[in-house]
Amino acid sequence: MISLIANETKKLTLRFSTWLYPLIILAVILALSASFRSFIPDLNNVQLMLTINSISMFLVALFSIVIASAVVSSEFSYGTIKLLLIRPYKRWQILLSKYIVVLMYAILLTIFTLIMTYIIGGILTSFASFTQDISTANPAYSESGTITNSGQTAASALGSQLGFFTIQLIFSTSIAFMVSSLLRSQALAVGIGLFLLFVNSIAGGITLMLVGQFQWFKYIFMAPLYYVSMNANGAGMDVKGLSPELAISILAVYYLIFMALAFIFFQKRDVSV
Repeated sequence: MISLIANETKKLTLRFSTWLYPLIILAVILALSASFRSFIPDLNNVQLMLTINSISMFLVALFSIVIASAVVSSEFSYGTIKLLLIRPYKRWQILLSKYIVVLMYAILLTIFTLIMTYIIGGILTSFASFTQDISTANPAYSESGTITNSGQTAASALGSQLGFFTIQLIFSTSIAFMVSSLLRSQALAVGIGLFLLFVNSIAGGITLMLVGQFQWFKYIFMAPLYYVSMNANGAGMDVKGLSPELAISILAVYYLIFMALAFIFFQKRDVSV
């Protein structure tokens, strides 16, 4: 199994896009940091991280989905799937190794983004402590207009954002991975993966608004996924009948179903063509 993971890691590192995506994120962080510095001169790097995380982390999710969408379907597109299956490993081991490498890439891309945001923000603005109270620079308001994050430290806010984002990242990447394992066309798999990401940004919000009127809407994965993504962006909202715990539980059920479909289908699929 270790050799399979090492082989998949090597194949991923040989792709040009694997190294291009971090460079794109780095360029975006530079542009955003410079822009915020000019508009808000007294902003420090920790406050900057909390401010631009929604954009930088969206790019992390976007590029991770592209990688996950192509990791299996590309083997069929290039005709290399037979070379994998003749090796002395079971199909589920081959698929699991690909999934592990995809998650590793997504996590490393997240860590890279956070580190670069902190360093670049510190160089362009100033380095600050994660124990600072961020309610004045990044206030969160309730429907009545009162500040809900009064006294909250930057470390607490960042930890909450990263927790919700990790759930969103794993779930979105897993959907893309499932699509990749079901389709033979790499272009189609990537297209569907990106389509699901952007559709959820629109349809997820609409579905979430309908949860208040029709409670069964909360069981459609787009509603809890959008709910989690809003919390990951630091824009948490109160939704009747839906809590973070319930949203995560619903996503966990869908996650198990999607992963089961991916492995069952890959076990049984015909690779004679």
